[in-house]
Amino acid sequence: MSSQTPKQSYHNLPPLESGGEINRNGIHFQDHVAASYCIEMLRDNDLAEVWCESLDDVTLIYKHDTQEEFVFVQVKSNELKHLWSVAELCKCDGKGKASILEKSLAYDRGLENCSFRIVTSHPVNDELKILTLPFTSPERNHTSSKLDNLCKLIEGKLLGCKSPNGNGSKFWLTQTIWEVRHSTEAVQDKSLLNLKFFAESNGVYLVTDQLEELYRKILLKVEDTGRAKWILNPENKKIKKEDFTDWIINSSNSASNPSSKGIGEQLKQKMGVAGIAEDVIEIAKEQRRAYKKQLLSPVYLDLSEREKLEMEIQANLNQLLSQLDAGQLEDSGVEFHSRCLETLSRAHLEFQGKPSLSLLQGYMYNLADRCVYRFTRAT
Repeated sequence: MSSQTPKQSYHNLPPLESGGEINRNGIHFQDHVAASYCIEMLRDNDLAEVWCESLDDVTLIYKHDTQEEFVFVQVKSNELKHLWSVAELCKCDGKGKASILEKSLAYDRGLENCSFRIVTSHPVNDELKILTLPFTSPERNHTSSKLDNLCKLIEGKLLGCKSPNGNGSKFWLTQTIWEVRHSTEAVQDKSLLNLKFFAESNGVYLVTDQLEELYRKILLKVEDTGRAKWILNPENKKIKKEDFTDWIINSSNSASNPSSKGIGEQLKQKMGVAGIAEDVIEIAKEQRRAYKKQLLSPVYLDLSEREKLEMEIQANLNQLLSQLDAGQLEDSGVEFHSRCLETLSRAHLEFQGKPSLSLLQGYMYNLADRCVYRFTRAT
């Protein structure tokens, strides 16, 4: 009789696939989902780590007393134009590759307890709705007729598929939650709200643009973690609760107290990091001061016109910043600052010269001083 190979901890198992860290096109939705789990980690006492494109699309590690549970998350965005069904769940791609369910079940191969999640933007049909219910729901009981019927449907398509640990489709069904997240925007909106609650619970009150900038940095952290190569250093694929919490608290405090080092110091620091010359920085500080002074002037735009103009300027600047963070722009700090000034010049012409270009630039520099704009890729 041959001896069975001992199970290894998931901490020591290599990924089954590694293509995602190389080709990250089309996984924007996945990054937002991973970011949402990182923010959830701030408030969930048991969620200890979020791994990005390591063992699965996202891997969550929960610690219950001395026991660890690994949750393997498959994220699917907008591939479908209809409801998810058993047929889609069990469908191969025609090239001999495994179905979504088979890929998910294959992660049942380690020493620790595991469960699964499927996260989609599109909803499921009636036959899969039982998977959207929490594990505590009576309909999720192991003796549930709905679960039995679903299991028969799946086994009829997969013909006795088993995991490396010897478990089949019934195990997968009893260990899987299906989350419908609808859209990238919906995921982001909920994450911003949870981030706001966490900041305020720590006595930090951030305005909308400050929250959005903090969320953008979280998203970039997730993207960089996803791009890291497991073969070089597995630790770079992991976002851990203690480190992430400290980073969020420090970032929140910096955003809420941008003037703690003195008026204009945050602006000076951001422009200095970007490699911008000292004389340009001094001009920027003057323009920021002029902008702040002009806000108090009765000849400045009325409130509604000012808010409309500033929102338009911020939208243009945020578009540039998003392109920089996503790697679509490869500008140096000096080049990106120049690009921002060119954008403001075009906007000034579109606004027919009101207000002045110097005030538009002053508004941009004020955003930077409030820690909601920068001239380098987020770190």
